[in-house]
Amino acid sequence: MKVIISLFAMALLTATCHRKMSRAEIKEHLEKAMAQHLENRQPTDASHPKFEVLDVEWYQEAKLFRCEFKVKMTLPDGKDTTGFMKQNIPLDFSKVE
Repeated sequence: MKVIISLFAMALLTATCHRKMSRAEIKEHLEKAMAQHLENRQPTDASHPKFEVLDVEWYQEAKLFRCEFKVKMTLPDGKDTTGFMKQNIPLDFSKVE
C-alpha cells in the first residue's frame, strides 16, 4: 500500500512541475506565434506583402505576454519597410490578440 501511495505522490509531483522556459525559448515561441498569425492573415499568392518577424521585446504578466514585434514588410515590387507591432499573446502561445 505504501508503494502505491509513494508512486501516486511521485506521479502527482511530476505532473504538476512545469519546467521554466528560458528567455531564448520564450522569444522563439513568441516569434513563431506572430509569424504564423501574419502568414494566416495573408493569401499565399505573390500579389500581397510578405512579413518577416525580426525581433520581439516582451513583458510577462499573469495570463499573457505584452509584446512589441519588429517586423519587416516586403511588397511584391521589392520595396520594403520595417515597423513595430504591439500584440498580446497568452502564456500558452495559442493566439495573437
